[in-house]
Amino acid sequence: MNNPKFDGIDHPVREVTDLKDIIVSSSELFADKAAYLQKDRPGGAFRPVYYRQVRKDMDALGTRFIDLGLKGRKIAVVGETSYYWFLTYFAAVCGTGCIVPLDRNLPADELKSLIRRSGADAIVFSRKYSKTVDELRGADNDIKHFISMSSDEHDGDTLSLERLISEGESLLDSGDRRFADAVIDPDQMASLIFTSGTTGRAKGVMLSHRNIAANVVNMSRRERLGENWIVLSILPTHHTYENTCVDWTTFYQGKTLAICEGIKYILKNMNEVHANCLVGVPLVFEKIYKGMMKQADARGEGEKLRNAIALSRRLKLYNRPAVTKRMFKAIHTALGGEMKMFIAGGAAINPKVIRDFEAMGIPMMQGYGMTENSPIIAVNQDNYSIAESVGRPMHGTEVRIVDANDEGIGEIICRGPSVMLGYYEDPEATAEVIRDGWLYTGDLGYMDERGFLYVTGRKKTVIVTKGGKNIFPEEIEEVIKKNPLVKETIVHGVNDKKIGNVIVAADIQPNYELLAEQKGEMTDSGVYYFFRDLIDEINKTMPPYKAIKRINIHREDFAMTTTGKVKRYGNFVEGEENDGSPDFIEKKAAEKKRADDVIRSIAESDDPLLRYKTGRAITDIKQMFETSVELYGDRPAFRQKFARGESYSVITYKQALADVNGLGTALINRGLKGRRIAIIGDTYYQWESSYLAVTGGVGVAVPLDRELSAKELKYLIKDAGVSAVMFSRRYENLFREMKDSEDTDLEVLVNLDSDSGKNGVLSWSELIEEGKSQVAQGDRQFIDAEIIASDMAVILYTSGTTGFAKGVMLSNTNICEDLMTAPTILNVNPEDIFFSVLPVHHTYECTCAFLMPLYKGASIAFCEGLKYITNNLKEVRPTMLLGVPVLIETLYKRIWKTAKQEGKDKLLRRVMAINARTKKIGINIAKPLVKDITDVFGGRMRMLISGGAAIDPAILWFFNDIGIQAVQGYGLTECSPMAALNPDVEADMKLSSVGHLLPGMDVKIADPDDEGVGEIAFRGGNIMMGYYNNPEATAEVLRDGWFYTGDLGYVDADDFIYITGRKKNVIITDNGKNVFPEEIEYELSKIPYIAESMVWGDTGGDINSTTIAATVLLDGDELGEELGESYTDDDVRELIWGEIDKINDEQPLFKKVKKLVIRKREFDKTTGRKIKRFVDSNKEE
Repeated sequence: MNNPKFDGIDHPVREVTDLKDIIVSSSELFADKAAYLQKDRPGGAFRPVYYRQVRKDMDALGTRFIDLGLKGRKIAVVGETSYYWFLTYFAAVCGTGCIVPLDRNLPADELKSLIRRSGADAIVFSRKYSKTVDELRGADNDIKHFISMSSDEHDGDTLSLERLISEGESLLDSGDRRFADAVIDPDQMASLIFTSGTTGRAKGVMLSHRNIAANVVNMSRRERLGENWIVLSILPTHHTYENTCVDWTTFYQGKTLAICEGIKYILKNMNEVHANCLVGVPLVFEKIYKGMMKQADARGEGEKLRNAIALSRRLKLYNRPAVTKRMFKAIHTALGGEMKMFIAGGAAINPKVIRDFEAMGIPMMQGYGMTENSPIIAVNQDNYSIAESVGRPMHGTEVRIVDANDEGIGEIICRGPSVMLGYYEDPEATAEVIRDGWLYTGDLGYMDERGFLYVTGRKKTVIVTKGGKNIFPEEIEEVIKKNPLVKETIVHGVNDKKIGNVIVAADIQPNYELLAEQKGEMTDSGVYYFFRDLIDEINKTMPPYKAIKRINIHREDFAMTTTGKVKRYGNFVEGEENDGSPDFIEKKAAEKKRADDVIRSIAESDDPLLRYKTGRAITDIKQMFETSVELYGDRPAFRQKFARGESYSVITYKQALADVNGLGTALINRGLKGRRIAIIGDTYYQWESSYLAVTGGVGVAVPLDRELSAKELKYLIKDAGVSAVMFSRRYENLFREMKDSEDTDLEVLVNLDSDSGKNGVLSWSELIEEGKSQVAQGDRQFIDAEIIASDMAVILYTSGTTGFAKGVMLSNTNICEDLMTAPTILNVNPEDIFFSVLPVHHTYECTCAFLMPLYKGASIAFCEGLKYITNNLKEVRPTMLLGVPVLIETLYKRIWKTAKQEGKDKLLRRVMAINARTKKIGINIAKPLVKDITDVFGGRMRMLISGGAAIDPAILWFFNDIGIQAVQGYGLTECSPMAALNPDVEADMKLSSVGHLLPGMDVKIADPDDEGVGEIAFRGGNIMMGYYNNPEATAEVLRDGWFYTGDLGYVDADDFIYITGRKKNVIITDNGKNVFPEEIEYELSKIPYIAESMVWGDTGGDINSTTIAATVLLDGDELGEELGESYTDDDVRELIWGEIDKINDEQPLFKKVKKLVIRKREFDKTTGRKIKRFVDSNKEE
């Protein structure tokens, strides 16, 4: 259940004053219910312990504890989760003294240290820890009583807990009421919990009865366990999260706690007891989720499951539990058949896991807290929650954000009844975190306008693993800095997605001067490997969980405080995306928030055209691709023919990532970190994997137009400061000569097609294998590369003559904004196959037909070349095709030409004419009659998208009528490139428009004329950073945050954009009227005999007199059909003028074409195949 109508409505609770009050009142209210289910022996059956028995046993054990002289003393407990563990806790706090729960996983030396520091007088332990406890006997500590949970009888100086209970019963029978009648001071310390097991550094958190009891009651206001529910206890009970939120809360609410036999028995025990609720850390739920998905994939049902989840989310079926239980019967059965709720805490969890479990009918809440607040600070409601948020502050708990940055992110502080008493025997540490009654958590976050809290990171240095281990980096830093070759270091936590846990990483700034003196000059890679070997030696002295698994080398000095200390911005784990060094993490948190805000604004938008709201937040291209690999790992990402005549090979997402990681690692080890790397060649896997490697952690990608001349390419190489070029085979000689000329910065050449390197040119395939070997040896320079989304990722040169091409600088943020917003209007799903036919150096193809399918889990099939389109379409059977108008128009004309050759053109026209009428009543008669046409596209084509120039809407409607959706979009390189797109639902299409404004963008019309036509300007996250090394050109188009496109047009009331022409192309007539040549060219394109046209203003040498002229290139086939085989130039001119006159009849006088030039040769064009308007030769025959 996740229904906004429950927002802010708490469940009723009963007030309690202390922990004894909870035990006594629950034992009376639920006396005959099972409080615990515990196996009578390993592998045996679950046996109940009833509430009345708990009260009886507690009173007996507590009485005996007092009899042992433990009144007002501390009692330590260590062992597996068991009924006797709980009983020890209850007896200690409900009338005896204070409990000291110990981490059972700590090394013996650390346990002994904590016991000594705690001043505990007794220790209760299970058999497994007997050897460790034995080492405490006679040692330097205060332990007077050793009590075994596993012994039936007293044995020497080891007492039996079971026997103590029996002896306590006798004392009670004799009238001993010292424990039973004990009065509890709510503000006295009940529990002393050490936050870490690190010797000498762990802090003892002192929690009172009031602290814990208030947390239990307020937790119950938000999370109400159902009648007769069984909660499965799987976490160590010494953790305050498990202790308060599971153990005490379950008892308070009168439910049953089933004690799990161990982590590997979770599913088994879940099925045995038919558990209804599971509370765990993210690691547990993520393992269940991944295992579930893996099993579904193994059965061939993975996609079916994902589609069902998407459907449930879209239709909000999670509010209909009976439906979701049927839909996901296999999942529910695997989880015991009765699972109703998951609760996650202790660390951050991927919101997708929450949403997907919810969609399958298992609501999942997450909360946030810390031991110092007993622990819960904020939690979502069980009937209304937000997956990305940890919920609202608990009842009675105030939360503030202090020292917030521009993004609203600051330190989370809180105050309320659950804030600890302080740190045990550490007033300085207490004063540091509790100020004026406020607990300074050291965590970073923000609150939205509805009061929901979002945690973005940790300000503190402590590294928290997903299993709850705390690691203090200062200890490890001290060891590393003992080596004089280390100038400075910062140790921090990194979320390793492969193992699903937090690992230790070290950022090292070498003492380069001393290093050179001792080891000689070294390459960057040499330095990396030297320090990796040094760290390997240090790791041999560390416990396994503290071992440093990754290193990063810093050439620059770390940022320092004014007192000469390294600034430490925070180390934390936030979802699946956060890893890296402290300053990087802080920046990444702001980027993540920004991306989350984009997705959230889409989700909350009431724009009816934003139908597809299944996108995920992404901050950069590297993270986009890596998260897609996690989601779609074994699905096809690329389809390519690696040799002519072969069948298509499939490269999966996982395989592609391995190649990208290998290539990126090798490029870094070749000295290309942070450099500009150009890529030029065919549209194929080698190009696109190279782009992912360069942008994913090596440097800045500079895609080059493969149609440019050697002179133009050299200009761009020099202008961009390119250090390496990756190219298709045919460019090898060109770039070798360029490098040898020593007139550029070129250092490295990579042939994308060769199997082996030679003559100073490296091989793409060999680099991948070289890098994979380096990765296998532990080289993580590329894998762990830190991407700042706002930094430049790509320089894309706009088409132009040498000296005039402008380098558009795009950041990861720019590109990712387009990826997140465009597929909200037009659906893209993992089943789609994009047919890639356009040059990938164009941003239209690069963003929309390369990065977009990877973001959405689709695949890309590469066309072998224009002459192979028909064959490749049949082989691949794609679903999506992005093209420029000339390509789509060519396909359209070919359809009609084929129909005419087969004598079916008249029938087709009749069908289309009738269909135009029947569609008005919802009947499309064309689709079943045009199978031969759709088969040409492979038989599965569902979408054509036209972009790059204007297209006749009639052509798009034709394709829609035959069952292939066809729309047009609009954008510019400076917009990354998308700014507008038509929806894929026919009823909403406006095909005379270039599309609906993308979400997150603003549009305005500057200087509109009387008809509302003016220059189109955009504002949004996808707008470029500027033109490279060209501040003047940048200032000309970027003004006050708006990008002035130079295109003329208008916007309708529904935010659809209409283009009328280019500002610089406008023709101004004698009387001051503006004529947009594109409008007339559009009309001329409808004349079947005209293949292409260019309209221009002819002054005839008199600048005061302008005539509208049209230069046209004719279609010879169409002329032959109309005029026969023998026709004269006069016949042609008369025919064309006759058609132009028909257009002129519909135009005002100032727009009429007065001059006609008929060309006999192709127009001069840009590399983007657009006619060059201001070249005089294009105005001639």
